[in-house]
Amino acid sequence: MHPIIPPVRPWTYPNEGDNWQSIAARAFPERSVEEAVADLQSWNLYLVFRPAPAMLTCSDIVFTGPPPA
Repeated sequence: MHPIIPPVRPWTYPNEGDNWQSIAARAFPERSVEEAVADLQSWNLYLVFRPAPAMLTCSDIVFTGPPPA
C-alpha cells in the first residue's frame, strides 16, 4: 500500500466564475477581502502575471497558504 502524502501547501481550484475576491472570501472568511486578496496574489504570482486578458480557470491551482520557509 502506498502512503498518502499530505500537500506541502494548502490550495484550491477556482469555481467557474471565481475571481480573486470570491476565492479570498471563501478561503479566509474571517479576514478583510482586500488583505486576503493581497496575500493570495503574492502567493500566486504565476497567475497574477499572466498576459491579459487571461482569467482564472477551473483547472488553475491557487495556493491559499504561503510557501514553506
